[in-house]
Amino acid sequence: MENATELKVPSKAAIAKAATIALVVALFLLFAAVLPAEYGVDPLKTGKVLGLTGLAGSSEANSSGRAPAVAVSAGVYTSQPRIYKVDSEDFQLRPNEGVEMKYHMQKGASMVYGWKADGKLAFEFHGEPDQKPNKDYYESYELDDKVGKEESYGSFIAPSTGIHGWFWQNKGHTDVKFHLTTAGFYDSAKMMSEGTSDQVPVEDAK
Repeated sequence: MENATELKVPSKAAIAKAATIALVVALFLLFAAVLPAEYGVDPLKTGKVLGLTGLAGSSEANSSGRAPAVAVSAGVYTSQPRIYKVDSEDFQLRPNEGVEMKYHMQKGASMVYGWKADGKLAFEFHGEPDQKPNKDYYESYELDDKVGKEESYGSFIAPSTGIHGWFWQNKGHTDVKFHLTTAGFYDSAKMMSEGTSDQVPVEDAK
């Protein structure tokens, strides 16, 4: 019969050494990771290095038992009472001539847009709230009245209820044609040129 394998029992000194090492590792993890992440306490400054200190506020529950408020980006989802509208317009500006195109939007309503020209146009994208602090007040979102652009594309969320849109001016020496397309939750559209102001029909999306 084969001899049974002899089991070696570790000595008390070896067990004590292993326990001490485990305790040291556990304490290091406590101060280096757990305290910064769970309670925002960072005595070794390792939480800041590892990016753990910001987790404390989001993981704790407040005294009422509810999780604390977490900051989120506004406007990720906004319900609208009606379907969005679409508009497509063609323009031609002679040298030094200008035109405005504005859309009436409720605060928080969104719009996507794009315009493209066959020459450079100076322009300003701006808005006028329905409730203005004074008659000359307006909000400027984008301005290029020096070099100008041949095209611009983007999205927009109305910061106030009012009219929002563009003023273009041809500062060149030849005629410039351009096309504007918009889609969004606006109520109406208005075109202003050479002292005139005309309502522009806009259609619901099909």
